[in-house]
Amino acid sequence: MNRFNVFKRGAWLVLVMFTLAFALGACEGDDGANGQDGVDGADGVDGQDGLDAGSDPIAAAKLESCATCHGDVGTDGHQALYDMYTDGSADAGTNLTLAFTGFTSVAAATGFDVTLTIEITQNGLPLVNINNLAMANRFYVTRYDGAGQYFDGNQRIRTVAPTGTPGEFIVSGNIVFDPSAVDSQFFGYVGDEQVIIGDVNYAAHMGLYNNLASAALATGSAQAGAPGAYASLANVEGCETCHGTPYMKHGNRVPRVAGLPDFAACKSCHYDDRTGGHEDWQYMVDEPFNWATDVPSTADYSYTANIMNDVHMSHAMEFPYPQSMANCATCHAGKLDQIITDANFTAETCMSCHPVQGIDAWPEDAGTTLEGMYAQPHRAPPLQFLWTRAGMDQPFHNATANCVSCHSDPDGPPGTGFASRFEVHHSGYDPRISDDTGQRYADTYTVSIDQVTLAGNLLTVNFSSSDPTIAPELLISLYGYDSKQFLIASHSRDGSDLCPSSRGDGCRMEFEPGDTSPLFTEDAASVPGDWMVTLDMAAYVPTTFLPDDIPTLIANGDIKMAEITVTPEFELDDVELGLNAVTQSFDLGGSVLVDDYFKGANATVDTAKCNVCHDQLAVTFHGGSGRGGDIVACKNCHVPTSPGSHLEMASRSIESYVHAIHSFQPFDLDDVAAADDPVENARTALHMEHTFPNFTITNCEACHVAGTFNVPDQAQSMPGVLRASWDIADRNIGNVPEAVTGPASRACGACHRVEWINEDLAGDLASFNAHTESFGTYVENDDEDTVLYGVIDKIMSLFQ
Repeated sequence: MNRFNVFKRGAWLVLVMFTLAFALGACEGDDGANGQDGVDGADGVDGQDGLDAGSDPIAAAKLESCATCHGDVGTDGHQALYDMYTDGSADAGTNLTLAFTGFTSVAAATGFDVTLTIEITQNGLPLVNINNLAMANRFYVTRYDGAGQYFDGNQRIRTVAPTGTPGEFIVSGNIVFDPSAVDSQFFGYVGDEQVIIGDVNYAAHMGLYNNLASAALATGSAQAGAPGAYASLANVEGCETCHGTPYMKHGNRVPRVAGLPDFAACKSCHYDDRTGGHEDWQYMVDEPFNWATDVPSTADYSYTANIMNDVHMSHAMEFPYPQSMANCATCHAGKLDQIITDANFTAETCMSCHPVQGIDAWPEDAGTTLEGMYAQPHRAPPLQFLWTRAGMDQPFHNATANCVSCHSDPDGPPGTGFASRFEVHHSGYDPRISDDTGQRYADTYTVSIDQVTLAGNLLTVNFSSSDPTIAPELLISLYGYDSKQFLIASHSRDGSDLCPSSRGDGCRMEFEPGDTSPLFTEDAASVPGDWMVTLDMAAYVPTTFLPDDIPTLIANGDIKMAEITVTPEFELDDVELGLNAVTQSFDLGGSVLVDDYFKGANATVDTAKCNVCHDQLAVTFHGGSGRGGDIVACKNCHVPTSPGSHLEMASRSIESYVHAIHSFQPFDLDDVAAADDPVENARTALHMEHTFPNFTITNCEACHVAGTFNVPDQAQSMPGVLRASWDIADRNIGNVPEAVTGPASRACGACHRVEWINEDLAGDLASFNAHTESFGTYVENDDEDTVLYGVIDKIMSLFQ
């Protein structure tokens, strides 16, 4: 045990009301640290962790030499491994093939002796010895009732022996039913050469194989296309959107096998009378404290381990699922009319996503005092909470009730009482993202940047919206040098005292029409839906860490480009909608609009790839802030010049944050440790165990455009700052100061550091930081950020 519970042991003292948002939550907060965003970093400890406080840190800074040894590590060291797994598994495997050629079934003293004949080839030749394969083979037979589309009688056949014919084998075993007398299916797979072992966040129960072959043999209505064949109401494509193509559960179980209907192969394990073995999924959300402290429950959490229950429960209860579980269309696109029906309005369906009682885990609800200290965002609310809020708790509702006995009035208008039907409660779409027909609000409610002009130091932006009631915010950020990061970001405060707030007195280059700001002027002709706003760049007061004003920085060539962003906000029926921001690059020297400046054709990340998991980027972690649609919009806050707000030893830059989050570094670990609450401790320990949904973090192209994820070009990516470590007792990692480092250490290191942080491997972490210092830049920052901006100027000036 070397994870969170090791260094957070001992009795908990008092329960505190706070929630750890385990997904991407609550990162929009600002901090005003040294005039910029991010929570104030803890002061570094002089002379620790290889940082020589007596030397000149700016003079010690140098270019990274990562590319010398690791130039193609993203392509060849990460992506190539994942490609071996997906390419080698497509079409039953190019190097390994498996075929079922027949079976026999003979009555025995007990049950039936079954023999299954198989043929295996490798590299086009008959396989000589099946035991030479790196992966243990698996073979199953399952009985199928076509009338009820019901699978039962699953058994695994274990004995494999050669027949004497090269490549031919007999799989045999004794089972309780005669597969020749009933509709049945055989399913099996063989694999070889496990390609990914021990990478960051690798899950031990998963195996990613270069060669994997699956096969099936079905009789009667168990065959694909036969009358009465199994017809799943889910789509394999829904799994593939987030888990990769081809989708294989655990990295080796395929839902689509020739000869079987989709997902029928999954029924070899998830048959319809199998007793579920993951009662903790319900227990952890229904009774969080008892689950965390191993107090036996008196509730009955038994369930059937069919596909619906295992998929719904694992995604709704255990995993940090990045969508709302109400978005049924993700997995059931085109089949919602068969999903949201009275027949499916059952206690089993509801309980597969919702806790029943949710002790101390009720969400905040306006006008009530029902919320509990263990409520979590992005979880389906407990049923008892919903019943109580509706004023219809016991005896009207309970977990064993027949829902449609009351919720079946075809004439009852939607939402008018206890008779409202299933479709009233769930449209199948996330109400923040789409209407009841699936029309995306981001396509309906839009904003645009219509014109940008520059006159001296005055930058004027004309922008409009499709609906005048949309509330937009204008953000203007300024790129540093020829890089893709902002030297002055819209969300950073200037050095004035003209915009006092609880988080700092400086003003930001952010403006909502109708407000007043020393930096912005709204034209008299500006009206809702068609705005005209001017930024006076000379009015931005330099900060202590960046002493030159903006006109001087432009004249010196330190700033050449501006990025203009408009973020829309809109409420519909009291729901904040997830809309798209728009961005526009502008050349300050030539006073012209620039297309594809580190986006579009030159983007490193494809936003559409983000949305296959998140559906609408930013909804999960920023609510209705209109920050979806464009990764560039994220950079207005997520800048390398700010330390990670919620993540220790990380930068707030977008690549550092995203890499660390998807490697499952927990947020605000210092708060969790200080509270020493058993539930938050247990949830944090579980969070650290999760794995990127491609079963490995090495699939860089899950987010990145092909060929854009090797060692960063230092001419295009500024150095940045990493937050200090949290001060947490009883762990090996000590005080690591806030450090200035290069772009590869910041981006690539974000994934690698998480493994050592989560595992509390202080030696590995110190070794990596020392390696970074020796072959690049890793120097301690100061409270005034003099070191940070001195290093940025030194390194980036080499390329000007």
